[in-house]
Amino acid sequence: MWNMEGLVVIGFCAQDYQKPRESMHIPFVVYDGYFTETEKICNLVIDNYDGGRQAGEYLRGLGHRNVLCIADNYSCMDKEKIEGFWDGFAAEDGCSVERQMEFMQIPFKREERSLFYTDQEDRIRKHSAVFAVSDHYAAELMHFLQRKGMRVPEDISIIGFDDTPLCRWIQPPLTTVKQDVEQRAGYAVEVLKQLKAGACGKKESKFRFLLW
Repeated sequence: MWNMEGLVVIGFCAQDYQKPRESMHIPFVVYDGYFTETEKICNLVIDNYDGGRQAGEYLRGLGHRNVLCIADNYSCMDKEKIEGFWDGFAAEDGCSVERQMEFMQIPFKREERSLFYTDQEDRIRKHSAVFAVSDHYAAELMHFLQRKGMRVPEDISIIGFDDTPLCRWIQPPLTTVKQDVEQRAGYAVEVLKQLKAGACGKKESKFRFLLW
């Protein structure tokens, strides 16, 4: 169909994969699908939990004791990031100081987030660090706090997720959790070749993050 030999599919929900999988005979692999069952689907996921854990350990190592996590939902991949972050941040390190983490669900729409941050400014200022589940949300919050006179990272530390180009365009450059996109893209092509050759390929593979 469409005279293609294979597809790499990105950014759909689980139910969106079923119809093309049942109707197309060409191989395809999925980036970051979230499935309870991966039958007939080759899913290349990133280890969101481990990425969050590294971010939590990093802020704990800097001496933070009261941190805030922000996301527009608490499910699927974002839930894995937040749970990993909490486990990394709360891990025992011989220190008896109590650590606190708070989750704040932010609106999905940009216009609503701007008003939300204004309403929640006092709540945000109570924390010494923020972990955002995406670089976009981290940079957006950084810009808001800077306009309110807060210094990053002197007054508050902020860490994002994914290492998008945005991290290097803002000041100060954003600390983030980096995924090796070249490695995953190369692996996707290799899996497509295996599928085309008749091999079943791995149903699910996880890729690790590195703090950046």
